[in-house]
Parts: sequence; structure tokens; C-alpha cells
Amino acid sequence: MVLYLENPIILAKKQLELINNFGKVSRYKINVQKLVAFFYTNTQVKSQIRNAIPFTTDRKRIKYLGIQLTRDVKDLYNENYQHCSKKLEMIQRNEKTFRVH
Repeated sequence: MVLYLENPIILAKKQLELINNFGKVSRYKINVQKLVAFFYTNTQVKSQIRNAIPFTTDRKRIKYLGIQLTRDVKDLYNENYQHCSKKLEMIQRNEKTFRVH
């Protein structure tokens, strides 16, 4: 699940409560230690948020549904498209064919 929060300092605790309530209702155990906060803000706000939430932080990218999400939009192309195009080139060089029936 990916969540975008405009006011993470205020909304992070409420979001944790919602996640815990979801876990109780659905009977799934939510592992809060695996939650990751991915910031698009300046460093001053990051430190305030880190103190407010128990999430893992400071990653340059996150892989979600096979796509690398990066902090900078300019890096999305390099992380995703170029990697896929290299794989396609390798497949074409090896002349592997995929049949669809």
C-alpha cells in the first residue's frame, strides 16, 4: 500500500491508528517495523517526522509492484525504463521467442 500524506507530522499518528484498526478488523498482523517513510521534503521537516513516527526512513528509492520509486522524478527513467530496455535487448540478442497460445 502506498500513502501520500500532505501533513505527515500531524497525520502519521492517525495513520498508525488506522493501520492498527485495520489489523484488528481484518485479523491481519501489520508489521509496523516494515513500514517505510519516503520523503519528498527538506531535511528539517524530515527530522521532525522521524521523531514522530517509528518507520524506516532515508532510502533513495523504494521498489513497489516492480517499479522503482525514486525521490527525484528525473531518476525514474534511469531506474525503470533503461533497465527494462536492457532486458529486452538481451532477450532479442539471445533470439528467444515467446509463444502465446
